[in-house]
Amino acid sequence: MFIIRGVNVFPSQIETALLNVETTLPHYQIILTRRKGLDEMEVQVEVTAEVFTDRVGALESLHDHIAKEIEHTIGIRAKVRLVEPHTIGRSEGKAKRVIDRRNL
Repeated sequence: MFIIRGVNVFPSQIETALLNVETTLPHYQIILTRRKGLDEMEVQVEVTAEVFTDRVGALESLHDHIAKEIEHTIGIRAKVRLVEPHTIGRSEGKAKRVIDRRNL
């Protein structure tokens, strides 16, 4: 669990939101940063290869859908970045889902 803008967030909540979107893969990473005293959260989401086509509108629509699902699930907005398959590192055993780059 981590706290962002006063809200307790569990990585499993992000996973639940992503599972509601069909074209995402079960690989994601949450990156926490702090700018000008405010915590920010970026969720990098791997999507299927079919999504990365010439249709920019499809990518934008998927991006917006994922952002809305996350906001609906945790109650705050998160920056979403769609990444190609196999972009997020794999690990043996338990995956490292949260990278905290805040200087607490």
